[in-house]
Amino acid sequence: MENHRRMMFRFRAGPASALLLVISAFGPPARSWQLGDRQAYNNKMALLNVMLEGAKQRAVDTDDLQTLCLVMSIGNDVTERYLQEQSSDKQIQQRLKGMRNDFTSCLGLLYRNQ
Repeated sequence: MENHRRMMFRFRAGPASALLLVISAFGPPARSWQLGDRQAYNNKMALLNVMLEGAKQRAVDTDDLQTLCLVMSIGNDVTERYLQEQSSDKQIQQRLKGMRNDFTSCLGLLYRNQ
């Protein structure tokens, strides 16, 4: 039982640590959006993409759909916040539509398995 608890803690610390890394590496999200900085958005999404690839692999290996859906949700939030300031960016609007569809599919799989 003790070993199982350690395993659960280890897995939960990963996404939290990664989120802290994102926040510390790029600073508070509001500052970037106020500047209308597309490069800051691209940097955040590149980092989230690395996290997403890891979460996909983890979902395949261990059926951990929660982490996958969480990372997708963070990507959606980052993109929505960017579009609040840069609403004329059609490319990102299209990306968000696809991201929302992927996230909805992830949630469907997650709740179907519970």
